[in-house]
Amino acid sequence: MNIYSDDFIKATKLFVGLSAVYFVAIDAIWGPGNVKYGLALLICGVLLVHTAGRGQDYLRRRDTQVVAYLSSNPGTPLPKISAATGLKQGSVASSLQRLAADGLVVTESGTAPLTRSYRLAR
Repeated sequence: MNIYSDDFIKATKLFVGLSAVYFVAIDAIWGPGNVKYGLALLICGVLLVHTAGRGQDYLRRRDTQVVAYLSSNPGTPLPKISAATGLKQGSVASSLQRLAADGLVVTESGTAPLTRSYRLAR
């Protein structure tokens, strides 16, 4: 099982956001409560929970672009994938690494990352 950094970030945002909302509720019920502080904390908590999955959506769209390109252009090196999709080489490399770890993409040839050819797994 692979746990990617974006999954960790999503879990962290959810945990911190829900914890903030919890502490605001506890403070409002049992604490002396500072309205300004409580409201600010509540807004931050809700925003963290609301935005927790947005980064993952971007990564999935980026991975989908790479897979779509490789489906019609097998054996393509990273710089060509980057140029064709309009994504930065670092972003494409990250997507290829994630897709290879999941078994969706395989390396055909080359030793250095910029000279390797990639294709979809069969």
